[in-house]
Amino acid sequence: MTTTLEGLKALIKSKLQTLVDGGGDSIFGDIFDYPEGNFEKYPSIVILQTGADGNILDTARNERTFHFIINLYQEQSQVGKTKQEADILMTKASDAIIEAFDQDPDLGGTVEKIVVMEANFDFKVQQGTFNFATFKVDCVVIVDNY
Repeated sequence: MTTTLEGLKALIKSKLQTLVDGGGDSIFGDIFDYPEGNFEKYPSIVILQTGADGNILDTARNERTFHFIINLYQEQSQVGKTKQEADILMTKASDAIIEAFDQDPDLGGTVEKIVVMEANFDFKVQQGTFNFATFKVDCVVIVDNY
């Protein structure tokens, strides 16, 4: 079972990399597990850790919850995707993220539980026009208390 921040972030990234569309192509263009803002392909993802908390289960184990956000970006412009195309891509990509964790709530047995706790969707114009979404994901693990 994976219990480290590094390991959990890698598992989340790997899970997102496996998501494909009906033609077998990856749903996402770029996936980063560190802060990044320069994207070459869309929709793009940035996975960030935001914190952790925990509880003592018993004298031998702690339950730890790691908090992550998954930021999803889709450009829209006159030379890129239209407003409607960008919205359709964002909707499909958002559904895929939520369903991926709903259908694999323990990441193949590597964690106790992973769940999308909240999602926010928005649109901004800054150095280009982007649709974006933020997914708050909690990952619960059981850690041996040495």
